[in-house]
Amino acid sequence: MDQNERKVKLLFVIRVCLWIVALAATVYWIWYSIKLHLDGIFDYHTYADLLRPILYPCLIISVAAICLSFALYALSRKFKE
Repeated sequence: MDQNERKVKLLFVIRVCLWIVALAATVYWIWYSIKLHLDGIFDYHTYADLLRPILYPCLIISVAAICLSFALYALSRKFKE
């Protein structure tokens, strides 16, 4: 196995981990949203005030992880060639 193949495999493992992080962040804010409704919070002002501190960081984490994953995919394609 040459050096480029190892790099490609390592980048693949990192990309899988990034997609898992993005999925976990998305599932967490969805679960938190459902939890708020189960707790009886239906006023949209209160709901938004409680969800916003969770939603925005989770969305930023998900988008950043996916963008980084695509950047690593482009890098791994360079190593394959």
